[in-house]
Amino acid sequence: MLQRALRNVRDGLLGLAYPQECRVCGGAVESWDDGVACAPCWDDPALTKILTGRLCARCGAPVANISRDAPSSSQTAPERLCGKCASAPYAAARACAVYSGAIEANILFLKTAPHICPRLRAVIRRTFAEHLRELDSDVVVPVPLHRLRERQRGFNQAAIVAGLISRDFDLRFDDQSLTRIKPTQRHRAGTDASDRAKSVERAFSAARPASIRGRSVLLVDDVYTTGSTIRAAAQSLIDAGAQLVNVLTIARVADR
Repeated sequence: MLQRALRNVRDGLLGLAYPQECRVCGGAVESWDDGVACAPCWDDPALTKILTGRLCARCGAPVANISRDAPSSSQTAPERLCGKCASAPYAAARACAVYSGAIEANILFLKTAPHICPRLRAVIRRTFAEHLRELDSDVVVPVPLHRLRERQRGFNQAAIVAGLISRDFDLRFDDQSLTRIKPTQRHRAGTDASDRAKSVERAFSAARPASIRGRSVLLVDDVYTTGSTIRAAAQSLIDAGAQLVNVLTIARVADR
């Protein structure tokens, strides 16, 4: 009761001192826990689509996106594959939500400020815990930025997410073993999968292969778009001797 009262006072004072509009609908953000989106946008499943239910066992795509050419429906739900990720070098990939609504707004904010709001933190923790059987790993590695871009931004947002998983689940954090050696251009909306794959070809290198050799690695990023960046980074870890690579992202772009 006391904690709730203190939280209400905090939110009220913050609302008076720093009034903020929801970056989804323009309404008022009334709780610091919600970050840059209001509670109604967080709670609207048409806007903020948390991924639940049947997923592709490998890439984590919602079952609704699985084509009719995918393997037979005789597969059990946990084993069903989409047929589009057979060549993926990772063992399993999962995302918390579709890249939309309050999730999208808070990810965009994370690219400008190294802060994950409490509500998004809870979503990330819950997703990893729910998929622990598939994602269980020895070490957590963030997808790196090129040093020039990280210097411009001041931080790597993937490392913020990876640090959260590392602390909460007592996994070793390693942001030194994988580096981005190619300063790839930012992917713009409409860029197809082939162009994205070419842009990240040979973009990553294992700087300390001895640290990951024989280990299972959880590769962490903010958004899974076409999967090109994730595939390139995962392949570099596998080539360096990682036993297997799993993937966790905050969001994935719909219909990928």
